[in-house]
Amino acid sequence: MKIGPKVYWRKTSGEVIFMTPQVESESARETTKEDDMGFYPQLKGYDPEQVDVLKLEFDKYIEDFQKATSYRVNPDTKTMEFTYPSNSGSAPEKPLADQVAELKTRQDSTEAAMLALMDVSSTT
Repeated sequence: MKIGPKVYWRKTSGEVIFMTPQVESESARETTKEDDMGFYPQLKGYDPEQVDVLKLEFDKYIEDFQKATSYRVNPDTKTMEFTYPSNSGSAPEKPLADQVAELKTRQDSTEAAMLALMDVSSTT
């Protein structure tokens, strides 16, 4: 069974408090927020009402975590945001994996539009 990491963060600021490790094991089981807050020393002492958790897919954002200088959770969208060395000091960005997926979608749309235009012009 593959279980992705969980990101625990402050609801007010998006500051990441702790990330559980991802687990790949036959005996792995999902844990609850209550389980984690009682088990991990990094989470003890926090008010559960002030902390939220974001579950990530297994291996999600591996490259982003390696390359980023910092990361946080956007409290409004409840999605990860990363600051990379090239944009240090500026606003956090969407994960690189998400940016690449958006660019691929745009490229596919552009190519489809170009093919449609070429088809129209060849029939006239």
